[in-house]
Parts: sequence; C-alpha cells; structure tokens
Amino acid sequence: MRRLVRVGAGIFFLLPTGIVATILSALLACVAPKALYLRSQTWLMQHWCRAVVSVLGTHIQVRGEPCEQPVLVACNHKSWLDIMVLGATLHGAFVSKAEIANWPLFGFFARSGARTLFISRGELRSFQALGGELIERLRAGERVIFFPEGTVSGAAALLRFKPRLFAAALAAECAVQPVALAYVEGDGAALAPMNLGESFGTHFLRFFGARRTEVVLDFLSPIELGAGDPRTVARAAQERIAESLAHLSHKN
Repeated sequence: MRRLVRVGAGIFFLLPTGIVATILSALLACVAPKALYLRSQTWLMQHWCRAVVSVLGTHIQVRGEPCEQPVLVACNHKSWLDIMVLGATLHGAFVSKAEIANWPLFGFFARSGARTLFISRGELRSFQALGGELIERLRAGERVIFFPEGTVSGAAALLRFKPRLFAAALAAECAVQPVALAYVEGDGAALAPMNLGESFGTHFLRFFGARRTEVVLDFLSPIELGAGDPRTVARAAQERIAESLAHLSHKN
C-alpha cells in the first residue's frame, strides 16, 4: 500500500509540472527570440530533472570538477535515471537512442530542453549524420553527454566502449571527460540499474518503490587527445571509469 501511495503521489506531482512546462515551452517558442528560447529550455530541462530525482528520493554526490565547454562527456550507463541525474547536474545536450523521443514527458524534454541528438542503433546513415551534427555542436562550444557502452546493463562490469563517437571530439579538437556514475547507498541502489532488455515502464514502476538512493557522479580528469585515435581514447575513458567504479565499490 505504501508503495502504491508513493507511486500515485509522484505521478500526481510530475504530471502537472510536466504539463505546465510543456505549455511554457510552447509559448516561449512562439514569442521569444531563439537565444532566449534555448536558454529557457535548458533551465526547464535542468529543473525538471531536479524535480524528478527529488520525487524519486535520489541524492546526488558530485566529485571532481566538470570541464568547461566545449567538452564531450563520456559516462557509463546503468539506467534511464542516469539521464535525470546528469541533467540535474549539468547543462548539455545528450546523445540518445531514438526510442526515447516517444517516451511520455521524458521524450518531450529530450527533444526540446535537452536538445538531444537521437540515433537509430545499427543504422550507418544515422551514425554518419549524428557524427556531423555532434562535431558542429562541439565546435559551437557546447557540452555533449553520451553513453559509449551504447545501452544499459545491470552487470557490474562495463560493456566495451564503442569508439565511433569519440572521433567527433578529435575532429572538433575538444576535451573528452570521463564520468563514473555509481548508485552506492540506500534501498534504491540495487534497484536503479536496469536489466538488459527491460522496458522503461517496467523499470520505472519497479524503482519507484525505493525510499532513498545515493548516486555518485565522479568527474575525472580529461583525456589528452594528442595523436590518439578513437579506439585509444575510448579505451582510456573505459579504463578510467572502471578504476573509479572499483574504488567507489570498495569504499561502499
């Protein structure tokens, strides 16, 4: 019963705030200059993410310092909640799978406030188009956040980092910052990671029953690009994140 009350209360709060944010966004799109509209969308996105993590009883510990823009942020991926945690902490555009565009409310903010770059997995043309836009965003001075594992995994070990999108940072001559994300304490720590193939709706309902979740975002030192190739940079990012996760796991 307590779990049902919590789920109902959370939906009662998030649904109206999402609707209000949607209406505000639509009004601003009609009357505000483009630069003001984009800033307002960024503000709405960050505060929506903060509202979501607060309702979910999730507390964020930040270690290290985020790099100044432009930067390509590479983070390990455990759950849809990772996006909320990073969005509540950072301003930046996300690279995400195309399906997220159709999620209720979350899809709207992904398309607008987060200015998400969507990719259809397995489609070469999608990767090529994304790579070009990613380079443009980085050269324009933006922060872009992506998950180089390419999918969520409940496994303790990292999946192999895919090197393709690291090429954009090399082409744009910008920094690459690895970020280790770990759910470390509270009854939600074991529930936060999604199982491979688990749907958003199934996991959302399963996780919503958690009372408290502590998550750590460890911003690691940027990778020196030098003469490195995408595979070398991807390997370096994976090694640094794995080392940080091992330290966090041992500590907790």
